[in-house]
Amino acid sequence: MVDVLNGPMLDTGEYLLFFITLLTLFSPPAAIAAFASLTERFAADIQKKVAKRVARNYIIVMVISITIGEYILLALGITTPALMVTGGLAVFIAGIPMMTYGQKLATVAKEDDYQAVPRSEWEQVVAVPMTFPMAVGGATIAIAVSTASMTSAPIDYGILLLITLLMAAIVYGITLAAGNLAQKLGGSIDVLTRVSGIIIVAISIQILARGISGLIEIYG
Repeated sequence: MVDVLNGPMLDTGEYLLFFITLLTLFSPPAAIAAFASLTERFAADIQKKVAKRVARNYIIVMVISITIGEYILLALGITTPALMVTGGLAVFIAGIPMMTYGQKLATVAKEDDYQAVPRSEWEQVVAVPMTFPMAVGGATIAIAVSTASMTSAPIDYGILLLITLLMAAIVYGITLAAGNLAQKLGGSIDVLTRVSGIIIVAISIQILARGISGLIEIYG
C-alpha cells in the first residue's frame, strides 16, 4: 500500500519540469499551424466548440493518468524507472522530427488528417487528430503517469492537477486562436517548432538518465 501521509514529495524543480515537458510536447508552434488548417473551414461557433472539447479531453486523459496511472503500473508490475525510460524514449522520438524537419512534417500530417474527415463530422476531428495525437500523445501520458508515481503526497497530486488545468487553458487558447496566430507568425512557426524540438530532446535525455539510474538501483 502507498503511504499517502509520509510518502515522498516532489520539489519545485520537478513541478517546473513537468509543466515545461507538457508544454513542449504539446508544442504550441506546431499546434498553431496544424489546428489552423483543421478548423479554418468551420464557423466561429464550431471553432469554439472544438476548442472546448479538445481542452476537456485533455483534462480527462491527464486526470486519469495522474490519479490512477500508478495503480495501473502496480497491477501490471511495471516499475517507475522503467516507465521513465519508456517515456524518455517516446519524448526523444517525438522531438527528433520537430528538431530536424520543423513545421514541414506537421504540415503534411495535418492536411491528410483533415481530408480524411468530412466537415459534417467535425466532432470526429476533435478526437482524432486534434486530441490524439496532437494535444495528447503517448509520451504525454507516460510523463504524467511516471511523474505522479514518484510521489504519494496528496498536495503533489493537487499541484499536478493544477498544472494540468493550466495546460488545458493553453490548449483551449491555442486551438481557438490558431487561425489568427498562424497568419501573424507566418514562417516563424517553423523556427519555433525546431526550438521546441531541441527542448524536447534535451528533456528526454534528462528523463532517460533518471530512469536508467533508477533501473540500476533496482537491478544493479
